[in-house]
Amino acid sequence: MISPNLKTEKNLRVLFNNFKNESVYSSRLSKETIRGYVNSFILFEKIMPEIDTTDLLSQSALTEFFKRLETRGRKVGKGEIKTGVKKSTIRTYWAKLNVFFKWLEKKQYIEINPLEDIRPPRVSYDDYKRLEDEEINKIYSAIVRSEKSFMLRRDTMMVSLFVYLGIRRTEFISIQIKDLDLEKKQIIIKGETSKSKKTRALPIHPTLLMHIKDYLEERNKLGYKSEYLILSSRRDFRLTLDGLKHWVNKVIKISGVKFNVHRFRHTYACKIIEGHTPTASLQKLLGHSSLTMTEQYTRSLRPEDMAGEVGKISF
Repeated sequence: MISPNLKTEKNLRVLFNNFKNESVYSSRLSKETIRGYVNSFILFEKIMPEIDTTDLLSQSALTEFFKRLETRGRKVGKGEIKTGVKKSTIRTYWAKLNVFFKWLEKKQYIEINPLEDIRPPRVSYDDYKRLEDEEINKIYSAIVRSEKSFMLRRDTMMVSLFVYLGIRRTEFISIQIKDLDLEKKQIIIKGETSKSKKTRALPIHPTLLMHIKDYLEERNKLGYKSEYLILSSRRDFRLTLDGLKHWVNKVIKISGVKFNVHRFRHTYACKIIEGHTPTASLQKLLGHSSLTMTEQYTRSLRPEDMAGEVGKISF
């Protein structure tokens, strides 16, 4: 039975746009978070085109969505058809859609969240996300072998920014020249580019400092004027997220190391923890709003990585 208190607007696309606007202008969520909501809703619309109003939302409809998600065929590579998705992917879509459906319930557009009784899959993180030292060395070596002059210095600095700062991709592409303080050996990560909305000053590792200086020297010789630190390979313009994705694919091809930029963040976190840094300090370095978020990165730590710590135990 439909409650008389439920609002009259039923169209899911209209309601999602209202939810998105509220998330942007009232909740002030990050662009990355908003992008996740948008991509999840677009996929839901694509897989479940028959569900276009709130009246059609139900537990059975969402069960059918996850069934189609797990069994549909997708084109990958050169026309290869692949079926199935990772449990972590399913959990991500569940989490993003759940926020929207909770909003619908709170605003009284629906009586019950259709995901309320649908459990997301439990995800095992046995596939450690950190990069091994050997893999990072392969990435550096591949860049040295394949690039020349400006691109060599740019790409080497890009890897070092990820390795020695552990920053997110949106933070990475948003660094401006004015955010560098080479005298104090700090880089400012602005709050408006971070999910936590908090500005933080990160110390620059000596290797990163060397790579930044080499890059800036070559950049100045070429007369580039962009206010952004990391430039596109083709013009005096900032690197975009699409450009970063293209760069990752290129480096994967020349190095043979399969990675995404978030793996550098896990690697950075593990190195910091192995260096005896308190978790609370790591939280500030990563720009997390809570320790709970930071502790998720410890799943990339393995017992064998802590052999040195065990060896220090004495009685």
